[in-house]
Amino acid sequence: MMSQLPRQRLWQRLTEAGIPPASQQALLDAGRLSLVPAATAPLKLSHWLLNDSTLLLDSRALPAVPPRQYWAYHKPVGVDCNVRTSDPHSIATILQHLPAGVFAIGRLDKDSCGLLLLSNDGAFAQRLLHPTQQHQKTYRVQVDQAVTNSMLQQLQHGLRYQAGPQWIEARPCMAERRGPTQLELTLTEGKNRQIRYMCRQLGLKVLQLQRIRIGALTLPDLTVGELQELNPQQVAMAASY
Repeated sequence: MMSQLPRQRLWQRLTEAGIPPASQQALLDAGRLSLVPAATAPLKLSHWLLNDSTLLLDSRALPAVPPRQYWAYHKPVGVDCNVRTSDPHSIATILQHLPAGVFAIGRLDKDSCGLLLLSNDGAFAQRLLHPTQQHQKTYRVQVDQAVTNSMLQQLQHGLRYQAGPQWIEARPCMAERRGPTQLELTLTEGKNRQIRYMCRQLGLKVLQLQRIRIGALTLPDLTVGELQELNPQQVAMAASY
């Protein structure tokens, strides 16, 4: 029996078919997109596509995707992972120099830096991002005061933290002290600004946040702002763990 697990989001399928993000909502609003089998609820760009579903544009199946490509990007502080073609600080300024259909896998907030993967492979992105996969990502965190053993234990056991009006239960994570005021955290989830909120709950202010590893793939020897196309071994390393 074919698996019914979601394979990728609708926007990822559109992007890998070469339809720019700026045009996707307009296509949806105009009713030009549909699914076979038909969706049970109104389509949104965030809709998860199942393995056996076909996405149609103007009643025709989307064209086959181009060869899969994978890139590592050393994202600088100040680059926003939201795709806004009119914003000079958007990741769109990087994507426009890559083959059509390449998108950022996940995100790093604007104030963070480090390893960001770019690809046109929606299934690969789903393996890295879907919550059930619990895929590991490692971060180096510089904070404003000394990290205590008690703080490490709270992170390791699963910290409850406040984000706006909500209280969120974080999964246990690997937390190590790399210096008096430096942490190395390995998470298996990626909630919005999670590390910053967890540190704030401990009374710490994050001064610098850098992602240094995805799966077994460490940040390549890239200067800030540089790109590197990944070889098959590196792609497999990123998908591990």
